[in-house]
Amino acid sequence: MESITISERKKSIITDAVLVALFGAVPLFFLIKWLIETDEGRGFIIFLMIVALFFPMVVLAGYIWDVKQKIILSEAGVKLCYGRNIVDIIHSEGRFAITPDHEIPWHTIAGFDIVSFERREPAEGGGYSTVTKSDLIIKLKNTDRIFLDFEQPKNKYYGVGLGKFKEQPHTILKMCEEFQRTV
Repeated sequence: MESITISERKKSIITDAVLVALFGAVPLFFLIKWLIETDEGRGFIIFLMIVALFFPMVVLAGYIWDVKQKIILSEAGVKLCYGRNIVDIIHSEGRFAITPDHEIPWHTIAGFDIVSFERREPAEGGGYSTVTKSDLIIKLKNTDRIFLDFEQPKNKYYGVGLGKFKEQPHTILKMCEEFQRTV
């Protein structure tokens, strides 16, 4: 049986190119023009040029450090490949490490489920907007233990966020359940 790879959708390079042009190239053009025309205060203009180059470097770093999340369904089991991007690095206090992949054999999987939760966030101009986030949960069999193992803690499930995937959460759930039935 052929393996199935479910991965995140690609970034929109057009949006990033327009933003870099507006917030990076345009100010840089006018700062270089100002640097050429002025006789004094070149240090301050060079400082502003460095500040203007910061935004394009952050966008470029987003492409360099971007590692796509994947769910790989194969005859051996399910492999969860956790990704990372520049936003995750900034929110995780600068950790550049990627969470290691989890390989889960089929004989330990009890089933799949989707957990969705809604969060209300304040919106501009007052009021709230509701954001729905979904996670794929892989439930494991035989998770009860008589003794505690501090070196290898036993998980009852594995989860992966589905916010950036190409397919809808329920489509991913159906794909996983169907693949499990055929294996």
